[in-house]
Amino acid sequence: MHDLTFWAHSANGDGQGVWEPLRQHLQNVADRAASFASVFHAGEQARLAGLLHDLGKYADRFQDYLAGKVARAGDHWSAGAFQALLQARKLGVVPAMAILAHHACLEYLADNPKRFALAIKQQLSSSERVTESNYELLLNRFILDGLTLPQISDGISVESEHAVSAMLDARMLFSALVDADFLETEAHFNGDAHQPRVPRPAGPPLDHDKAIEAFERFVQSLRQNRRDDPLTSLREQLQETCRQRANDPQGIYTLSAPTGLGKTLAMLAFALYHAKRHNLRRIILVMPYINIIDQTASVYRAIFSSEQGFSEGFILEHHSLADDSTDDKKQEEENEKDLRRLLAENWDAPIILTTNVQFFESLFANRPSQCRKLHQIARSVVLFDEVQTIPTRLAVATLAAIARLTQPDGPYGVTAVFATATQPAFTVLHERVRKHAPSGWQPKEIVSDVVTIFQATAGRVHVSWRDEQPTPWDTLADELATHRQALCIVNLKRHAIALFEALSERLAESEKPSLLHISTNLCPLHRREVLAEINRRLRDDEPVRLVATQCVEAGVDLDFPVVYRALGPLEAIAQAAGRCNRHGKRKSGQLIVFQPALEENGTQRLYPPGYEEAVSATDFYIKQLRARDPTKLGMLLSDPAGIADYYMLFYKIGGYTDPTTKLRQEKDLLDAIDAGDFEKVAESYRLINKNAVHVLVPYQPKYYQELLDKIREEKGKTGFLRNWIREATWHSVDIFRPKEDSPVWNYLQPIEFFSSRRSSSAQTNWYYLLPSVKYDEKLGLVFSDDDVSFVV
Repeated sequence: MHDLTFWAHSANGDGQGVWEPLRQHLQNVADRAASFASVFHAGEQARLAGLLHDLGKYADRFQDYLAGKVARAGDHWSAGAFQALLQARKLGVVPAMAILAHHACLEYLADNPKRFALAIKQQLSSSERVTESNYELLLNRFILDGLTLPQISDGISVESEHAVSAMLDARMLFSALVDADFLETEAHFNGDAHQPRVPRPAGPPLDHDKAIEAFERFVQSLRQNRRDDPLTSLREQLQETCRQRANDPQGIYTLSAPTGLGKTLAMLAFALYHAKRHNLRRIILVMPYINIIDQTASVYRAIFSSEQGFSEGFILEHHSLADDSTDDKKQEEENEKDLRRLLAENWDAPIILTTNVQFFESLFANRPSQCRKLHQIARSVVLFDEVQTIPTRLAVATLAAIARLTQPDGPYGVTAVFATATQPAFTVLHERVRKHAPSGWQPKEIVSDVVTIFQATAGRVHVSWRDEQPTPWDTLADELATHRQALCIVNLKRHAIALFEALSERLAESEKPSLLHISTNLCPLHRREVLAEINRRLRDDEPVRLVATQCVEAGVDLDFPVVYRALGPLEAIAQAAGRCNRHGKRKSGQLIVFQPALEENGTQRLYPPGYEEAVSATDFYIKQLRARDPTKLGMLLSDPAGIADYYMLFYKIGGYTDPTTKLRQEKDLLDAIDAGDFEKVAESYRLINKNAVHVLVPYQPKYYQELLDKIREEKGKTGFLRNWIREATWHSVDIFRPKEDSPVWNYLQPIEFFSSRRSSSAQTNWYYLLPSVKYDEKLGLVFSDDDVSFVV
């Protein structure tokens, strides 16, 4: 030890508190990171990364920066990365990658330690760029400060033969480091002179027995309330099957069951009993859409309520990637109080409810804010609902990442369940997946007799195929007007608006309140309230006609007697059937599949991006079936073998089964993976268009104004931005960023989150809607200009 104190961070308590000693920060980050990574047997590597991540802060230049003597600090991470390589050689590569990226982003998979070390040493030679080019001086100060480096004998090493696996391994250690660093930095700046360090409270553990008891009490109450429900017996059979199979070994499972049989509770039964059997830490439920999370969260919160003795932090809903960090991949200066660093959730809860976008894009991300939570996935049960929504162009990479997490001899100890009524034939991709993850894709089905359970519900819906001749919108509107309760699902939002307006013209004024619309033109809160009104009308047997896009299909609990579905992918049609006579209370429901007519100019597309291949395969398969055996067509949607045949045809037509090829729509991503290029992988792995912006809308004018007032009154305060975005997400509509010369910019005002800079249209992802555009009470946000598109 020595008398001179080196500092990690300046004074907390708005500058009136205490400074944080560098020795204390490095030791605390190392201990926390090691605790995180020990779950996947990389604790000492994480400890090494934690001790060395800020080694460059021992430089005089950095200490002068904190004291306000110089304007710029410089690179304080490269020295630590170089020392990690010297200390642990091959096992120091991943810690060094994490250290280099903790203020920026992961760049390349370093599969050659010597070449990697030389590149870092070259960076250190630039005295203008780094805080101190003499790394030995920094290490001596580190040692004199009473710190020692661990000896590394085991852990994660880079094996580029299976690139998806290797890159995921690097992200997991990176996650442990950055989460530990974020939490320790937050603990310091939450403190003051009286209490120097205020850590965030740890999330509660998963008490398996207590959770199972609460679940069984809830199921028992449902059983009593649903004694007359015709599907109750089948639901109970499915749940019991899941309880029994929960005793099986960890791995990858599929859960194939018809819509309406309660997969939400069946999956939870499997997860709770499986977590107890294997002593797993948490349950993560991944769903395609925010509205499904809202619906499912209400069930989960009813089960694990405060009345049952569970804390508010037992369930975490995390469904937004909106973080305003459009430039956080750049190496920012050391602005300790920049609230963007504290935006991301770190999933410290026993039960996580999240979206496909949040979960999958994080698995392929390279930025600290997105990767931060990944270490929490280890030793978890991950439930994937409505897996047919995973884009085929991303399937190989996605399955490879899940295969690595669930690898029987791997470090992560994850069990995955892929659940849907329309199970994709992902097994045909096994050889392609195996290139990136050695175990490939060979799941086990939880339901031993899938055919029987589908046949038991086959009579719920009668399907009429009217796909051979196009149906004009006016004809469709005439027909819908004759139904007292009906749902029509179309492929595009402009089709939904056109049909809604045509149907409105055909209804008497007294009937117009029964006409409703749902699409992503509505903000999430608006959609939730419309869904509540629809279900109220259905429950009270009142008239209701709903025109919607596909956002109401997967997992949404609707039960109409009549459903119309525009021709789309077969899995989407099957999901639409799941909104028809869902609970089997009618003798039979009616599903009509129609071919939408081309618009007058005949040039606009009929399907959203990514639909064309699947629609073509569906059309071809239906024609084949009609010619070969027309009787099977009526039963197709309740025939798992028929659905599997369709998927195999789709994969074969599209060329997805050839292990030697990379398709055009996959090539950028797979090339980036093969190159170990983290940044390009993150850019290429997108479930939705990355060029989307969020528009705050006045669905509730009073709350809209309160949110705008909060920006002016509270920006700059700790935790403001994270909390504001979580609130505003429910009141915002996502649109694709308009072209530079689009008149749409005349209706949008950039939101300024930081007092230190003014936001321009090119610098932010958040805007608020100006009064010149009305937010429609039925149709939501609709611009008159043709050059604006809304996120599907």
